[in-house]
Amino acid sequence: MISLSSELESLRPLLGEARTNALLAHDRREVFSLYPELRICAWGGAMLLATAAGVVLTNNLERIGPVALALMMGVAALACYAFVWWRRKRASLVDDFVLLLGALLVSADVAFVESQFHLFGDAWYRHFLILAVAHGVGAYVFHSRTLLSLAITALAGWLGLRGIFDSGGPADYAMRAFSCAALVLMARFANRREEFHGTYEHFVAMLALLGGITLTLDDTYWSGACVLTMLLAAAIVGWGFRTRREPFVLYAFLCGVLAFDIFFARLFRGDIAIFFLLVVSTIGAIVALFVLHARFKEGRA
Repeated sequence: MISLSSELESLRPLLGEARTNALLAHDRREVFSLYPELRICAWGGAMLLATAAGVVLTNNLERIGPVALALMMGVAALACYAFVWWRRKRASLVDDFVLLLGALLVSADVAFVESQFHLFGDAWYRHFLILAVAHGVGAYVFHSRTLLSLAITALAGWLGLRGIFDSGGPADYAMRAFSCAALVLMARFANRREEFHGTYEHFVAMLALLGGITLTLDDTYWSGACVLTMLLAAAIVGWGFRTRREPFVLYAFLCGVLAFDIFFARLFRGDIAIFFLLVVSTIGAIVALFVLHARFKEGRA
């Protein structure tokens, strides 16, 4: 293992005792970060508590009544928001996931109320718009990218991206994905919080690629959709390299390879030809992903 201990020791007069000792401890692996593990545990805790709330709703509906249960869920969500607001000047890792728990409780409560009282009738999906607005406002009030992600997801649900072609065929679903991507892109340009730019851009890229891949399944537009998806993937890969963000490059590259495979699989239609195409493209994609990852790793170093 490469060690920089001697170099750090030589810089002790310049860096000072405290700074040098901290860097030496990090170099010797005497200290290490538990941040990723803590994030996973906090996220898992929020998911478990939200799931437990759903179990309570299911098991106590007849005994307590829908109105009382809805009020209890609302009070619990309000308590989560109040807790985070109270601690806003000394926020920690846990606060973001308490906020996530509150947002999940709000989502569950709104969905529960709609399922019990049918306020929107056949247009039940309109409750997604309420959630999109609520989570969007919460995101800007609490400076939370987590709530912003929930808001965009709810917006996608309102526009019809709720299941596999439940609103029509592949072409209709793809148009909804493109429409959602366009709305999120406009929100990105209107946004003035720099920490939200990346979240908007990731959703724009993923929604656009989702629309392209879905359209390749349509028997009428598949050829043009494959070309469009590969062009979108190339543009997103270029954006990822330009902004030095590896996830853009990786998932756009994979979607481009998938569109390439679909295009030639529909052209050849032979089982043996398709098999060899998939084998070659899969091996090539794996090698290319390793090369791309290595390139980004060298850039970070």
